Amino acid sequence: MINNENGRSMVEMLGVLAIIGVLSVAGIAGYTMAMKKYRVNEVVNTASQVAILARSLNAGNGGVGYATGSTGTTSGAVDTGIAKPNGVTKIEANCSSDPCTVTITGAGDLKDLIETTVGTSNGFYTATVSS
Repeated sequence: MINNENGRSMVEMLGVLAIIGVLSVAGIAGYTMAMKKYRVNEVVNTASQVAILARSLNAGNGGVGYATGSTGTTSGAVDTGIAKPNGVTKIEANCSSDPCTVTITGAGDLKDLIETTVGTSNGFYTATVSS
């Protein structure tokens, strides 16, 4: 009697599923970290844009602050029209002294990463980040 069995065993299928599961978890973790870094870079780039604009416009304005978005700006701050990154309440820059002071408000869970990326001072501006 000849026993002709074709196909895969249950153990082989479970092994393949386990490998796919491990690769999926690693992929999702990598994607999550990449998205977080993207959001941090978006905030840092916007802060740099606001600081550059504040520095260039502040030459004759005597310490006027410049901010992102039309709402939530500090009294007397001029709206730059630069769009706020998602989740950030406001980004303000004051270049009345050197280096500029940039305040990032509403950073939430990105606070630590933004502080690590920018540092407290990068030579061009000093950053203050709050949740």
